[in-house]
Amino acid sequence: MLHALAARERELVEFARDLIAIPSPNPPGDERELAERARGEMARLGFSAIRMVAMEPTRPNVVGEVVGKRTGQILTLNGHIDTKPTGDISQWATGPYDPVVRDGRLHGLGSADMKGAVAAMVYAGAALAEVGPPQGTLRVVLTADEENGSRFGARFLAGRPDFAADAVVVGEATGMQSPWAYIAVASRGIACFRVSVRGTQMHSSLSDQVPSVNASVKLSQVLARMDSEFRPRYPSNSRVPGGPTVNLGVTLSGGVFYGIYPGHAEFGIDVRTVPGMTHPELQADLAGFLEVLSREDPELDVAVEPVPELAWFQPSHIDPGHPLVAAAQSAARDVLGRDVPLGTMPAFTDGTHWHLAGSACIPAFGPGTLLVAHRPNEYVTVSEVVEAARIYALTAMRYLGAADHT
Repeated sequence: MLHALAARERELVEFARDLIAIPSPNPPGDERELAERARGEMARLGFSAIRMVAMEPTRPNVVGEVVGKRTGQILTLNGHIDTKPTGDISQWATGPYDPVVRDGRLHGLGSADMKGAVAAMVYAGAALAEVGPPQGTLRVVLTADEENGSRFGARFLAGRPDFAADAVVVGEATGMQSPWAYIAVASRGIACFRVSVRGTQMHSSLSDQVPSVNASVKLSQVLARMDSEFRPRYPSNSRVPGGPTVNLGVTLSGGVFYGIYPGHAEFGIDVRTVPGMTHPELQADLAGFLEVLSREDPELDVAVEPVPELAWFQPSHIDPGHPLVAAAQSAARDVLGRDVPLGTMPAFTDGTHWHLAGSACIPAFGPGTLLVAHRPNEYVTVSEVVEAARIYALTAMRYLGAADHT
């Protein structure tokens, strides 16, 4: 199997470059061209039961299988095929859709998050197709819409009976300062909110003549107080050291235009939640904090509400003693020549959707680093993509080949 992968390393890298070259930013969200490219590669490499599954035509998911014994375990390798938007193009040293390989690095939007991993999963499946899995089924599921709530992707697929799996590996990047920093046995969730302030919209020339409230100024005061004082409750959990992260001002807007005194302003919050936190308790913490500010300042008219589609995605975890974790540890040790520790993914991943559907799920284990994701000049090293294909193939072989999954 490893020999088959070694013979296709150049093809693997070229496939990853092709994926990067095809835009799939979300929003706006349209994965059709990239999904078709992945479907064609799966067909060329010997996958079976290849199909496109979509809630809406512009948001397809791609599925292919490598089947051994139908009565065996089902393992899913999952990666998403959408990316964040490009952001400021002028900040990119090379074009976001120009998959340049330079100094061992493959550059481009989505290279680390997570088209490098997607390419590696497809080629890992191809290697198993060539030699045949010992038993069970390997399913490679490439999903849409992860970057905007997964409504059309993993959230749509995970609960369907035809996509039930005993175990899942999500290939999100787990490098930090160095690659392959950990195998995630837990991941944070995410909850998004919008804080809005009402003021007095009127002709701005009158602000010193009549009583008025500047919504933008009031909002800045709320933002500053929350930054210094707001801390949500959470249960202590050794798997997620440091607790939740509260990110204020991830969106920010206020006022209408020059000449108009601002009557409305708002900012967005994303909270990276940890196991044991609940949405009602977090909402209560936010509302209670803002109520205190309102009592202190009678002019403050402030409210908080969840963001539709991003209101609450809970954390996920897998038993560190699960056979899938052992298979991934063993595969990583053989490919990398060292032990990879267990850890926690600081971000939310599609692992939550598979976890809630009843699958044992490693919520993140993949090439690349979060340090370069969601920013200009994203890259993944070529060697990590090659290593990922080997690790995924060995993980699948060992998990599916294990006699006892109790």
